[in-house]
Formats: sequence, structure tokens, C-alpha cells
Amino acid sequence: MATTRALRLWMQVSLDGFVAGPGGEFDWPTYEKELHTFAVEQAGDVGAMLYGRKVYEGMAAYWPDPTRYPGATELDLRYSEIWKRVPKYVFSTTLDEASWNTTVVAEDLVEVVRELKAAPGGDLVLFGGAEIAATFVRERLIDEYWLFVHPIVLGGGTPLFPALDERLPMELVESRIFDSAVTHLRYRAT
Repeated sequence: MATTRALRLWMQVSLDGFVAGPGGEFDWPTYEKELHTFAVEQAGDVGAMLYGRKVYEGMAAYWPDPTRYPGATELDLRYSEIWKRVPKYVFSTTLDEASWNTTVVAEDLVEVVRELKAAPGGDLVLFGGAEIAATFVRERLIDEYWLFVHPIVLGGGTPLFPALDERLPMELVESRIFDSAVTHLRYRAT
């Protein structure tokens, strides 16, 4: 019997359910040492990282060499090494090519994701952004939702979940508090 790799959505979300503020801002997450350590530990077992174009471009600007920026930490350096090594897929119809072990997927998103899930290796993690996450939600491609709820009410912006034609039932698998601020909620789609 063949097993498939799980696909996890890893998203930062405000207390009122937004992944970006009213102007698209993402300056509000509380990302302290305990949560950063957890992220580095989890990344070590990832089979592939998945992104929309905008998030990928932000990641590709920082993670290849975080020492170029003031305040880079030992955790940043550890994550950088993982990020460079792990295969990445960016879903975009406007990006022609990408570096750092990255494949651009411009069409047949659902088929490509199903093939990735059927391939051997560690789990797949979708880091966003909101548009590609909404597509994955609508297509029911996500097996687990790893949500990191931050102690802020944005009052508007880009919602985590798109409008759906039917309910999406979930089972809470785990919860945890990081740095006395961020609540991690891990849900499994049922």
C-alpha cells in the first residue's frame, strides 16, 4: 500500500483571522526565539517547501544569505542552510525562472501537487501567500493546517480562508503557546 506525503499549510494569522493587514502589511507577527527555534526544527524534516510568487520572492531575497542584514541570528543561519538545501516549488504564471533549488509551476497546479504528494520523501509545507493558500484550500489539497495565531487584531485585510461552497471540517490535533504570545493550532482536515 503506497503512502502519500502530507501537505501542511504553515500560516501566521491575526486574532481576527487575517494573514495580511488592510494595506497588505505583514509587520505584525510576533516571532520570538521559542517560535523561531520550533520553525527551524520543523524545517529540518520538510520534503519540499511550496510558495506563491510574492512570498517566494521575499524568501529568496533573505534566506540565501541572512548575514547581509543586521540582526541575523544563529537560528537564521541554521534556517538558511535548510532553506537552500530543501527543494522548493513556486506557483506562478508570471515568474519565468527561480534559483536556489526551486521549480516554477505555471500550470496544472492540482496535478503537480498530487504528484508531489505521491512521491517519496518528507512532508510538503505551503508557506503562502494568501492567494495560493486559498487555491489549495478550495481544491482540498491541504492535509493539516498549522496556524500561528498572533496577539493582534488587524480590523481588516486578507482573510486566511476564502469563501467556500461547503464547510471544511477539521480535527484539532495539537495546540501550543510560544513565547507567551503566539498560539499554534494544528488542525487535520477530516
